[in-house]
Amino acid sequence: MNEEAAVLQPSNINATSTEDSIKNNSSGGSRSPSVYSVSTSASDNEERGESDSYEDDEDEILEKRLVKQIVEMLNLTNSFQRVSKRKKAEPTLYANENIPLWKKVDKRFWWNEFMLQDFIKQELDEWIIPIMQGTIHIESCQIEGYGFDFALISRRSRERAGMRYQRRGVNEEGQTANYVETEQTVIFQKDNVTHVASFIQIRGSIPLFWSQSPYSLHPIPVMERTENETKEAFHKHINTQICLYGNLTLINLTELVGREAIVGAQYRRYVEDLAEPNVKYVEFDFHKETKGMKFENISKLSKSLQDDFAKMQYFWEMFSDDGIENTVYSEQTGVFRTNCMDCLDRTNVVQSAFGRTVLNLQLMRFGISEYPEQGIRYYNDFERAFNNAWANNGDMISKMYAGTSALKSDFTRTGKRNITGMMNDASNSLARMYYNTVKDFWRQATVDYILGYHKAEIFRHVLQSTKMSAEPGFQKRWLKIRSEAINISSDIVIADDETRIKGWTLRSPAVVNNIIAKLGPKRKTAHHYREQQLAKKHFEEKIVLLTEKALYVCSYNYKMEKVIQFRRISLDTLVSIQIGEYILSSLTPASRSEDFNYGFVVCHKRHGGSERWNTGSMLNQHLSLANTVKTSKDQRGEEEPVPKVENEDMLKTELRKDKSEADIVVGPKEDIEEEKLGADNACIGTENIETIAFKAIRNDILGESENQTETCKQQVLDIVHTITKACKKLNDPNFIIEKPIISLKQAEKTDGVLKKMGYKLKRAIWL
Repeated sequence: MNEEAAVLQPSNINATSTEDSIKNNSSGGSRSPSVYSVSTSASDNEERGESDSYEDDEDEILEKRLVKQIVEMLNLTNSFQRVSKRKKAEPTLYANENIPLWKKVDKRFWWNEFMLQDFIKQELDEWIIPIMQGTIHIESCQIEGYGFDFALISRRSRERAGMRYQRRGVNEEGQTANYVETEQTVIFQKDNVTHVASFIQIRGSIPLFWSQSPYSLHPIPVMERTENETKEAFHKHINTQICLYGNLTLINLTELVGREAIVGAQYRRYVEDLAEPNVKYVEFDFHKETKGMKFENISKLSKSLQDDFAKMQYFWEMFSDDGIENTVYSEQTGVFRTNCMDCLDRTNVVQSAFGRTVLNLQLMRFGISEYPEQGIRYYNDFERAFNNAWANNGDMISKMYAGTSALKSDFTRTGKRNITGMMNDASNSLARMYYNTVKDFWRQATVDYILGYHKAEIFRHVLQSTKMSAEPGFQKRWLKIRSEAINISSDIVIADDETRIKGWTLRSPAVVNNIIAKLGPKRKTAHHYREQQLAKKHFEEKIVLLTEKALYVCSYNYKMEKVIQFRRISLDTLVSIQIGEYILSSLTPASRSEDFNYGFVVCHKRHGGSERWNTGSMLNQHLSLANTVKTSKDQRGEEEPVPKVENEDMLKTELRKDKSEADIVVGPKEDIEEEKLGADNACIGTENIETIAFKAIRNDILGESENQTETCKQQVLDIVHTITKACKKLNDPNFIIEKPIISLKQAEKTDGVLKKMGYKLKRAIWL
């Protein structure tokens, strides 16, 4: 028998004795060998008249077999068919017993690979035990005197792993959330030959970019990213599944009208645009079809797919007891990919129905079932075992993804829907909301950490999460996006007779001339106080460009890839640059650190600045209303928020390649008109001086970078040095002023009681 299939032979995890197992195995009867426990005794051996020598030999043989069986039992990442194909493609891999176990696993389901990296590097193969997250159910069954083992294994993928509302849809690599491969297996013996038949189904989130808020029982799905990005990720997912499983039958169980249709309709459109002959798309509005507890209508879906079942087939292999000779009668040539919104409750019910259909066919072909027209319903004991296996499967997957048992599990267990089940579903729904809004941020951070996506730094930012934990690679993508935004802005705003020296992305208050600095007594009016608070709470990420003649400050819309507005400040009008700590919150160690909270203020003469708006797209709209990237407390914490991405659709999609596209993005030059700075702009110090403040962005806030990145303070020092050099002020001792922009003491005064209480409450809940 093959290595990875051996684990499914035991009919009961609490098998009685090795003696019974050997009897069952040697008799050629209905039982398959079971070696999960060994319980021989000296008295038993004496009664059988066995010699000590024979006893020692048998114990040694049994010990070796037991060890081998345990090792095989821990390797469940590969299906029967996958092992069979790999044996043919790589015969030496399985023939050589010296090849370690971890080199044979399917890495999609190897959850602790990152944690074992040091063992792998040191080649400590005996210490490397792959761990899979999922469910295993093995049951000893009988029908009409035929004994066989029924097994159900679900393997949860580590790719895009996580919690319910923290991970939805697809990522750039085409990997979907809550992706599970479920294998239903029947193993029986006949005429000293072992037969194994298995059928695989998969589930996974709708492979598009979308998300939902965790703060509602029934949140509205929101589509993200652009057409091209979504199309690329969707194609990657579908192509990968075809390579792995063959033809795809996509079963979409979401509602055809209402909030779920927002995602479902887009799913249908992308499948139609794909026009792939190996992909079939089927819609089945589960809630509509089963309204009024008419769950028997699910059989309509199974019957409508009879041709697909026939074409898809299942895997059937026969091999001798010594495991040397084997014959493959049939292979599964396709797979059902089923989804609802969460890929939990409705999906599990439908997958169990599909499993029942295939199982009826297998038992009939094996000659086990005498009533194929009635199926397993005729055999009450086995049907109960089958239903419990699938219900347990649904409950465990649901707990891993949503935190509670599955909904509608009463129907999966009994084939009936009742009031008690509906009440349990209501209770679980409320419990899920609690997990979504309170627990899942920490759980998601833990998953990302053990999989190696983030370093321990991720746990420091759980308290600032309000909607979604940072995606793996989030910051790396933003580094690329920011770099391209600098290039786009340069092409648009820099005059033809100037050359860019350097470009940066920095945070800046939304209100011009307001840096929350100390104002004189005559300046502390209600108007200025409101501006002060507005400037503190609302920041924009701006593109700052330096040429040999001027400093350009651009407000950039990452979603539309447009420069909304920019200011040009001549270098010869710069009076001074103030550098110092720029602290917005005193609640966390990171927010209090000068190294992570540093900025600078550019002071220039009023006549040295001009401002231009892209009136073709943003006519008569104040900059604070423009859809630019704003960072504030309520997004990822004031201590150093990463740019807010409204539903991730602000992430840049296609990299612009040439300048001609820039004209298309922004509009003709005639649409950009100049506007003199108004007299109502507040100024600090003299009336002829204007200021603009910047705060450095921490590039590696989540610890994704393998190399040590520069601190915010070092970033500011480098930027200011570059600007000073361009201004030819390196030898001017009065040009650079070191003074806190907002000191820690000032920040402490602005952290109100409610803010501090909220932070302490979060710590109590999560830590």
